Amino acid sequence: MLHIPMEKNQFTHIGKVYDAHGIRGDLVILVFSGDNSWVDTLENLNLVHNGQTKSFKVLKTRPHKKGFVCQLEGFDNRNIAEDFIGSEVWVDADLFISDDGESLFLKEILNFEIIDAKEGSIGLIESFSFNGMQDLLVIKKAGAKAPIEIPFIKEFVTKLDNINKKIYMELPEGLISINEPEEKSEKE
Repeated sequence: MLHIPMEKNQFTHIGKVYDAHGIRGDLVILVFSGDNSWVDTLENLNLVHNGQTKSFKVLKTRPHKKGFVCQLEGFDNRNIAEDFIGSEVWVDADLFISDDGESLFLKEILNFEIIDAKEGSIGLIESFSFNGMQDLLVIKKAGAKAPIEIPFIKEFVTKLDNINKKIYMELPEGLISINEPEEKSEKE
């Protein structure tokens, strides 16, 4: 186990420790995006536990539902694994850089500007979410009190401009306004 300082750009927060699995100390990791196609390339796993970040060597992984089960060096019984339930799980950011012709990873479009065909500039992608059906772009809209969420589906995207960090979209009418909190009228 190695204590490491977390550099924001060096690691990506991918999920949390959901449960212990079996008696050998394996962990069940819930991946927020539900995509576990990359787990076979995992060499180290960083867990934020009780305010401290600890790095562990990955001995074995296997896909499991919306995440994966892994065996980490130093986890040799269920009690150790149970102590880490709820911990944040971070991995090397380099795992999420796509090659030409591959599907992109959401992390690669962080801070891209969203431009709607009718509304114009909506704002910048500040994070991501998932509603059980699709990935959501969490957009910081200028002047808005709270961020808005837009489904990131190919039917909405008209152009992805990597050079200028812009995503052009044709969003259904009302999608932006439905995300904005309603103004409460003051009682007279």
